[in-house]
Amino acid sequence: MIVDLALGCIVLAAALAVYRVLRGPSWGDRVTALDFLSVDLAVLIVVLAMRTGIARFLDVALIFSILGFLSTVALTRYLLNGRVMR
Repeated sequence: MIVDLALGCIVLAAALAVYRVLRGPSWGDRVTALDFLSVDLAVLIVVLAMRTGIARFLDVALIFSILGFLSTVALTRYLLNGRVMR
């Protein structure tokens, strides 16, 4: 029951983050919403792992978290400097 409520809240938060990514007034808002969306998807995978009992989902959530962080850093560096690497 609680897990189902948590899944509903997470899906609602993801939908609002997608709206902010698409309609954000500035690039900073879009990057922040994209970072929140990657964290939200990782949390969604963890809650699904709790609901189904499949421990392999936790590894997938960890990979999503790492990729979300790296993509946020790369996108921010690109927007600030015009390049990702030196």
